[in-house]
Amino acid sequence: MSKIPSLDLGEIREHIREYSPAFVPMFIDKQRYHVIWGGAGSGKSHRVARKILLRLLEDGQEGIIHNFLVIRKVDRTIKRSVFALIKNIISKWGIAKDFSINLTDKTIIHKPTGAQIMFSGLDDVEKLKSIEGVTGVWIEEATELQQEDFEQLDLRLRGDTGTYKQIILTLNPISAEHWIKKVFFDSDLPNVFTLKTTYLDNQFIDAEYKAVLDAKKITNPRYYKIYALGEWGTAEGLVFNNVTCRLIREAEIKPLECIQGLDFGYSVDPTAFTHNYIDHVNKKFYIYDGFYEKGLSNSQIAKKLIDLRVHKHIITADSAEPKSIASIKAKGVPRIRGARKGKDSINAGIDFLSDYEIIINAHLVEVEKEFLNYSWAVDKNGKQLNKPIDDYNHAIDSIRYSAEHLAIRRGKRGSVKKPSGV
Repeated sequence: MSKIPSLDLGEIREHIREYSPAFVPMFIDKQRYHVIWGGAGSGKSHRVARKILLRLLEDGQEGIIHNFLVIRKVDRTIKRSVFALIKNIISKWGIAKDFSINLTDKTIIHKPTGAQIMFSGLDDVEKLKSIEGVTGVWIEEATELQQEDFEQLDLRLRGDTGTYKQIILTLNPISAEHWIKKVFFDSDLPNVFTLKTTYLDNQFIDAEYKAVLDAKKITNPRYYKIYALGEWGTAEGLVFNNVTCRLIREAEIKPLECIQGLDFGYSVDPTAFTHNYIDHVNKKFYIYDGFYEKGLSNSQIAKKLIDLRVHKHIITADSAEPKSIASIKAKGVPRIRGARKGKDSINAGIDFLSDYEIIINAHLVEVEKEFLNYSWAVDKNGKQLNKPIDDYNHAIDSIRYSAEHLAIRRGKRGSVKKPSGV
């Protein structure tokens, strides 16, 4: 959406009608539950952020003071996602002077009316307890939540607010067994509005990213169906079926061996680092911390590793980028080395990890998403092949690198098997 130099709500609405026609019904509908779903790159989050700001400004002219609550599962994911998004829209609309933006408290206050947008993760329990008078809720990446989380948020939206109350869920669908599908699509729950969009509805998607998604029609039809077209997926053909996502307590991993991996990316693919612990006795593999971001330079990667205080442990990185490894080492990360890789290293790594219960820390939502979608490739006849797809594998590759020395050691003992599920 092009920049609007001064605040004119009528002009803003006209821009929405002209440049976001697929989303116009969302701006009009007043039912309690809005499920805005579909594929990646459709612009869902951008349009919902605009709706929230528009309601805050329009209703403020009528004397209604909003207290919007914007939620993600984990608090640490907020600043670089929904908070930054709404802050940027305020700037684009030319109304930054009317808002007080507190990055520490994660609040955005409209100074003329006192209306506010509050941001919180469900893991920030004390902040959630202190929030009162909520007039609307936006749950971003709603598939991260458990049904119990949603029920608690639903109960908080009550009382006379002077306007309609609404909970907005934005999501890219994952498993067809997910509670969101059962509650909002497979039942007769009243007062529900759903809107599905894909990257094909987004006039502002960049050409390179659109070409990447288009290519998945041929290279990975399952990926295209779920990730690009936003259709509910199934567990059929998943590489790993031994995965749990929950909060990992430090006491669980303190006595265990630490192993770490790094997979390089930049513009299209993310750089993925995982800080892991392995319990050989009880056969548990803990993915405890890490980062998953696009556009990171070697200097930024090194800084993140140092800030996480993990740089003194061995890090096994993708050996396809020896210059990056050398650069990161020169910037204060001495114990980084290249992965050996070699013939059948991917399947050997999968085989090794398949013997363990994989436990993902609750805040690592991108890692969980990969495990929910990493599947065996199929041929043109739909027959499963003896290799995984080359998608949803950036964090998984980093995890394989971290355990490579263990998989090689076991392979030398002659215990490597064919990958499970093949």
